[in-house]
Amino acid sequence: MFSPDPASGTITRVDVELVPDDVWRCLGPAGGAREQLADDIESAIMEASSLAEPASVKRELAVSTIGRGVVEFDGGLSVNGPMLPHLMEGAQGAVFLVVTAGSEIGHRVSELFADDKPLEAIVLDAAGSAIAMNVQSRTVSEVADERKGEGYQVGPCLVPGNEYWDLEGQRTVFGALPAGQIGVRLLDSLQMDPQKSQSALVPFGEELRILDDPTTSPCSSCKALRCPMRLEPYKANEASWDTGIHS
Repeated sequence: MFSPDPASGTITRVDVELVPDDVWRCLGPAGGAREQLADDIESAIMEASSLAEPASVKRELAVSTIGRGVVEFDGGLSVNGPMLPHLMEGAQGAVFLVVTAGSEIGHRVSELFADDKPLEAIVLDAAGSAIAMNVQSRTVSEVADERKGEGYQVGPCLVPGNEYWDLEGQRTVFGALPAGQIGVRLLDSLQMDPQKSQSALVPFGEELRILDDPTTSPCSSCKALRCPMRLEPYKANEASWDTGIHS
């Protein structure tokens, strides 16, 4: 099940269909502009869909050790962060992944700005972001379905550049799989090129403690108000026990 070769990875070309709400989520609150921009949104969806080259690369690694502030994998790679051992408690492995919408959307956005067409550029840029996000969501869902079908519990999607895992985690992700095979490279700034790309890891294990569905794990009753994974306010009257973790 686990990939022993550092250069190995599963490459998938992904079909994505956008709807206007996907683009609006990237643009932000619409206010009164929603109807005015309806045609621009539809045009951006059509152009982005024609330019995009959505793809993913993913690879499984077995967890060897979970220690204080670090999770180590077979082959010598590790991820570091104060919350990661907690978020991956019970993990037997993790799927590392990088996804992208390709580079052509970014090139076209630059052309539109150069042609003094900022509105078209901004809307197309949002459509490109929506494609990358949808590719990641679809890839993570497929990973989760596959692992659950094998009898594993699946944890939340963990992304470098957050409180629980800083941007240095990008080096581990790119060290774990051949992102170059889908045209993605890591810059010195730890940002990705093309910009419309996403990276993450998804932990799994038979006795994983923190799950992708917080209602079925200790997250449902945890009092850690500042936990970076919290999705909604803590409700004391609904909690049945205390995890003892107050970050």
